[in-house]
Amino acid sequence: MTQRANASDVRCRQLDELLSTIAEQNNWSGNLLILEEGNPFYQNSIGLANRETAEKLSPDSVFELASVSKAFTAMGIMILQEQGKLDYSDKVDNFFPDFPYANITVENLLVHTSGLPDYMELFSHCWDKTKIATNQDILDQLQKHRPDILFQPNEKYEYSNTGYALLASIVDHVADTPFADFLQKHIFQPLNMHNTSVYNRRYSPQLIQHYAYGYVYSAPSEAFVLPDESSEHDFVIHLDGIQGDGAVSSTLDDLRKWDRALYTEKLVKKETLEKAFSPVRLSDNSMSNYGYGWRLKEDQVIGKVVQHGGSWPGYRSWLRRYIETDKTIIYLTNVDQEHQWTEKTLEAVENIIFERPYIIP
Repeated sequence: MTQRANASDVRCRQLDELLSTIAEQNNWSGNLLILEEGNPFYQNSIGLANRETAEKLSPDSVFELASVSKAFTAMGIMILQEQGKLDYSDKVDNFFPDFPYANITVENLLVHTSGLPDYMELFSHCWDKTKIATNQDILDQLQKHRPDILFQPNEKYEYSNTGYALLASIVDHVADTPFADFLQKHIFQPLNMHNTSVYNRRYSPQLIQHYAYGYVYSAPSEAFVLPDESSEHDFVIHLDGIQGDGAVSSTLDDLRKWDRALYTEKLVKKETLEKAFSPVRLSDNSMSNYGYGWRLKEDQVIGKVVQHGGSWPGYRSWLRRYIETDKTIIYLTNVDQEHQWTEKTLEAVENIIFERPYIIP
């Protein structure tokens, strides 16, 4: 017992050193929670939630999750499928008769095999930037401009924010209730995730306690600023009304509740979850390691990893679940860092958890 306790102490000290070093050297600011068999093994908050008021980050800080939101969108679809209100094989043009692309299924959207063009690229050319776009605008713009499909459905995997925004619109349509309300009623409330919501800060502002504002580095002003104040990132304003591919905000403890629920049948049946955590077969018989809102990885030593990262100006988030050893990393930051650097930090955290040699990035 003492040996195990000593090993835990060593790992906690190593994690402290890792975070304090990267905070000092790279202006890292964020929250980290590590679970072992559902119990918080390590938790830390470093930096500021609001640089204007100097409010510090705390375990209660609410972060934008960016693409970590996709798992909630997929769960919304899975719930509707279990309710018999839709099927994964349903065609998207069944829901939206004017949809300009044929033979794309709900499952194609879930696993990023739709071949749909990127809405962000379309909006950068064709959208009046004085207006904030919503999901309906994505449908309207696709119908109006009909950009070419990238490949035939199920031909290959290509990550698609368009697909996940359309899934939110399908939830809206099928449930006959706003997407945000549906997730609130069927996921966040049943799991007592009281500090989690679909939140579009610029499109429908409201006061959220302990909100962590996301910052980007501005070379001209040599300071961290809100992305709204950076011409390079100002798309955060005119794309702020979009939901499904992002837009969920949450806290460490609420994400702990979400992680635990995914080991149970609180939301959907075991078979439904197993399908969500399984790779899919493409037309050429190769396998794609993306399930329903989750990236999948098989590690020979630590077993199956079910995970997703998120990136949006001012935020990086990561939820990494080692489902065979029941360990979880919940990583939320509110300062933009390079994707590669985030990956190396997570690799160091993972190596510490599993008592392997690690490098501080």
